[in-house]
Order: sequence, then structure tokens, then C-alpha cells
Amino acid sequence: MRRSSMCKSAVTRKKNQKSKYSSGYALTGILLCGKCGQEYRRVTWARNGKKKIVWRCSNRLTNGVKKCGDSETLEEGALNRAVMEAIHRITRNEGDFVGAFRQNVIWVIGSYGREQQPDEYTDRIKAKQEEMVALIAENAKTGAYTQEFDERYRRIAEEINALKEEQAEAGKKKRLAENYEQRVKDMDTFLNGNSGQILEFDNDLVRRLVASIKVISADRIQIQFQSGIVMEQEVGNE
Repeated sequence: MRRSSMCKSAVTRKKNQKSKYSSGYALTGILLCGKCGQEYRRVTWARNGKKKIVWRCSNRLTNGVKKCGDSETLEEGALNRAVMEAIHRITRNEGDFVGAFRQNVIWVIGSYGREQQPDEYTDRIKAKQEEMVALIAENAKTGAYTQEFDERYRRIAEEINALKEEQAEAGKKKRLAENYEQRVKDMDTFLNGNSGQILEFDNDLVRRLVASIKVISADRIQIQFQSGIVMEQEVGNE
């Protein structure tokens, strides 16, 4: 949904605008040129009667080498294996990738845990409401409406509204923290249940885990996962 909303159809988009995400190829829209930053495009090479699927910089394909003359061409098979090997490195818990991911999620949960709970806001709101009632009672004794009363009343009312907004936000964050806790459990289940070798390129898995891939050179790519972790991966030859 994120990628499809990024851009218009191929018919209506402007020059150099991001191409429409294709559900058939997970790398469309996320594989980027390390030289110019434009997306890579899946193309078919036909040479000497043989066809080969490769990925090339769309800027170079559209505008020529003057716009992006140093971009690399990657064969699809080698590229797919590199992406799956990177995912497999995480599932094998190699290096600090899984640990870093867990720590990132735990940090978020911890920050939510430090937020004030809705019950604490209830007590503060009640105290402000009592202050307002006391102000009204005090003013009733004088029997006169003054500017000072109006200003104090408005200030207390604004403080009450601000506390109610903070209370609603705290409740939202608490629910979000509970959701993150479940995500940690789901992640552990996934990692513990997928310790075996991932052999085939999985479009759905790549879409779920990978945010972007930058082509650094002919034999190296940089992968940024949805969790925020960035790692480099070697691309072997076909």
C-alpha cells in the first residue's frame, strides 16, 4: 500500500517520477541506484539468441549515460540470492542484527512504559476541576463578574483540556506498547521457527522485511530493513 500510493501509473507519471509498484516483483520500487538515487528497473537482455533478466538504473535507461554513466547492471538470479542470504543471516542470528532489532523494539516499549498512565491524569484533572469549582464559588460570593475571574477560569479550563489530551495520548501509547510486546513475541516465534536455509526468493517475505536496497557496486548491495537495521551484502556471480 505504501509503495502503490507513492506514485502514479506509468501512463500519467512525469519524467523521472517513481514507477508504479508491481506486485509481481518485490524489488520494484525499493532497489535504488547508489550513484543517482533513482529506482532500478527489471529488463530482459537478448544476446546471441539467449535471454537474461537483469536490473538496471531507470535513469540511465531513460536518459542515457550522461545522466548516470556509472550505474551497475545486476543479474536477477544473483541479486535475489543476495537478498535471501541477507535475510537468512538474520534468521541464523549472525552478528548483532537480531539483537539490535530486539533492542530497538524494547527501547520503544520502554519509552512508552515511562509515559504517565491515564489514572494519574484522572487525579490531576479532578484536582483542576475542583480548583475551578472553588473559583466559581469564590466569585459567587462577590456577586460580580471580573476580568481576573475570566482569565483564571480560562486558564484552568485550558489546563484541563491539555491534561485530557495528554491522557488520551498516554492511553494510545500504552495500547501501542502492548502491541509492540506482541510483535516481539511474534518475531521470536518467526526467528526460532525459520532457522533452516531459505532457498528460494520469496516475494512476500522480502516485501515484509525490506524497506530499500541500494546498489553500491557490481558485487555489493546495502539493505535497509523495515526495522531500521542497515547491512551490506555481497552479490555473487551467476
